[in-house]
Amino acid sequence: MPQTADDALASVTVITRQDINRQQPNDIVDLLQGLAGVDVARTGGPGSVTSVFLRGTNSDHVLVLVDGVRVNSATTNTFAWESLAPDQIERIEIVRGPRATFYGPDAIGGVIQIFTRRPRDLNARIGAGSFGARDAQIGIGGGDRVQAYANIDYRDNTGFSATNPSAGPFLFNPDSDGFINRSVTAGLNARLDDATTLTLNAWGSRSKVEFDEGPSDNPATYGEQGTVNTTLRHTHSALWTQSLSLGYFLDDQDTVGSFPSRITTHRTTANWQHDLSLATTNLLTLGVDYYHDQGRNLDTSSDTIMFDNSISDAGVYVNDQAHFGDHEFQLGLRRDHHNRFGEHNSGQLAWGWHFAPHWRTLASYGTAFKAPSLNQLFHPGFGGFYAGNPNLKPETSRNVEAGLHYEPSKQQQMDLNVYQTRVDDLIANQGVNNQAININRARLRGVELRHSIVAGAWRAATNFTWQSAIDEQTDTELLRRPMRKLSFRVDRSLTGGGTVGGELVAASSHLDFDNVTNGTTTVPGYGIVNLMFRLPIDRQWTLEGRADNIFDKTYELVSGYNTPSRSYFIAMRYDAAR
Repeated sequence: MPQTADDALASVTVITRQDINRQQPNDIVDLLQGLAGVDVARTGGPGSVTSVFLRGTNSDHVLVLVDGVRVNSATTNTFAWESLAPDQIERIEIVRGPRATFYGPDAIGGVIQIFTRRPRDLNARIGAGSFGARDAQIGIGGGDRVQAYANIDYRDNTGFSATNPSAGPFLFNPDSDGFINRSVTAGLNARLDDATTLTLNAWGSRSKVEFDEGPSDNPATYGEQGTVNTTLRHTHSALWTQSLSLGYFLDDQDTVGSFPSRITTHRTTANWQHDLSLATTNLLTLGVDYYHDQGRNLDTSSDTIMFDNSISDAGVYVNDQAHFGDHEFQLGLRRDHHNRFGEHNSGQLAWGWHFAPHWRTLASYGTAFKAPSLNQLFHPGFGGFYAGNPNLKPETSRNVEAGLHYEPSKQQQMDLNVYQTRVDDLIANQGVNNQAININRARLRGVELRHSIVAGAWRAATNFTWQSAIDEQTDTELLRRPMRKLSFRVDRSLTGGGTVGGELVAASSHLDFDNVTNGTTTVPGYGIVNLMFRLPIDRQWTLEGRADNIFDKTYELVSGYNTPSRSYFIAMRYDAAR
């Protein structure tokens, strides 16, 4: 539902199109890696497999939506972050903590929703940079009662070697691993009458991602992703609004290498929601939703179907938001029926209090659950390793959180959040030969501090995270979750609409899987500095650029996998509406 970030009884970050223009990101990783409570792990350069962790939960505990459609793969339950270019994005909304009441399974760590761009005029961008990077984008849109748009993007990168010797002899190969991606978004928004609107959004992506695998000749994954979503929204009166949404998601991954396969998943979704204004200070939301996933894994070397299975979930939810003076309350309840794991209840209770001018505190308690993915249940593994387990149980979580918000003016705000999440029956590849098993319990604790200020032409933002992600069964750290992380970004607005800025991103060491010993290893911490600029040439043309890792630090996000050395990218942008 439309709601300002300041009014939400949750820890929320919104990345706007203006933020994206100032940061000049090469990919979504550049936008996410500095945020509080967000950890990113990538197995190589641009286009490589990327995992995003929210508040120490697993990467498949983050529900990702594109224009309202669930885009987590039905097999891995993660999103192919490399498939969506920054030039295709209008806004990203990140809500930390369990959000199962509205979204159902998978939202244990939080929700990341991406809204694609809907240009109102002609715009274009072309650029090039280090590692053979080339990028081109063009978008157009317009209309009044019926608004239509389309946006096309092309990215090509010859890359660098994804691995180094510490990846082990099976994975290490010193050749360059490139990346090619072509994507398109299109849609329309039509006012059928004064009370009814019809929205149609579509996104499609094709990519080739090369990776290292010692014995294989030019291993690569050829991927296709796409969504279609249509929403009919009708306002009956000032007291009652309803919307009906239907969606479809395709994820097709054709891998050529030592373990060739083609994995295809199809998802259909539906949501019917009613918003009832019981009073000026009370909003009641009722809804039902459904999704059905079909996944197929084909061993292309032998033309053998490894599995062909489906899962589905139907849920009903109710949520009440109320204001009483300086106090705000939210109570949400949900009941899901999963076709393989039966009935599950989840809920959310939150309270906010404006206890002094410019100050607000909040507290919340929430529960969530996640059913095993198709891979976790049925995947045959790779040479006997990382196999699925049909005897897995669903994961469940309980979260408690407290927060403090300080906003002395519209130019400055600070947020402090403290949380603890317990995940029971956490699924991890820690069984025999790294088979998927349920471990007893994980305890996730953390502190997040966010501060932003605008002073004249200057803008600065600081994010700090301290977290402890522990497997309570073994009393060891969960992998790839740094305990401490800090980011600082500053930029200055220039006459004519340009900006110059820089950012520091630093993280402490973390545990990771050792591909040589099959044990664990410690990946050292790191700190990198990036610079970016936008310089208007005239009213329509802008010169843009970004320099990453300017001090040329050697560091890793994943053990045995390389990250970019010092690199540059420069582009020219045209915007007819500017």
